[in-house]
Amino acid sequence: MPRDSRKSVIQVLELAAYGHLPQELIEGENVPDVSIYHDLIDHGYLMGTILSDGRRPYFIESCHITAKGREYLMHLKREVRLQPLSWTWYIKPLLIGFLAGAAIGITLFMILIRANGLPIWLK
Repeated sequence: MPRDSRKSVIQVLELAAYGHLPQELIEGENVPDVSIYHDLIDHGYLMGTILSDGRRPYFIESCHITAKGREYLMHLKREVRLQPLSWTWYIKPLLIGFLAGAAIGITLFMILIRANGLPIWLK
């Protein structure tokens, strides 16, 4: 499961676990899309009544979390928390910043040497 979808599933399951889900989930009114709720109900993580037009669900009634859903929520939270630091979002910008800072520092030092000559401590 992609990382961004895990976070949205965690969000939905936490809402259900804390009892903050509305009794009626209506697509376009109180939730943007009920398909995530439909998928969680199909897998047994949520319980509720689904109404659909034959192709897509548009209304879910009496939605609440199951014991399997609570276990899955704990598993997902543990899995997301144990992710190592990513090269793309943490180390890479740090490395780019360090290299850019070093390049700017060396450039300024070279300009200073060209304008004023070598400092005494380098002679």
